[in-house]
Amino acid sequence: MVASYAVEGDSFQADKPRLWSDKRFEPRPLQRSFDLHPDGDRFALTAAAEGQVEVKQDKVVLIFNFFDELRRVAPTTR
Repeated sequence: MVASYAVEGDSFQADKPRLWSDKRFEPRPLQRSFDLHPDGDRFALTAAAEGQVEVKQDKVVLIFNFFDELRRVAPTTR
């Protein structure tokens, strides 16, 4: 979403938010999905591939005793 705004003295007036783009963008897990240019007027983000379908993420996998299992399947040799 994006909103135009005006500042007059100590007053801040924001317009009603509106959709910034109807395009889809690629998320970056554990990171910001955008990067701001040093001039503060521009930013970069990655557009999603054309025809890419959103994947439904409806499950969670919990791994217990991960390092014990890792040592069992890939023992270290010294």
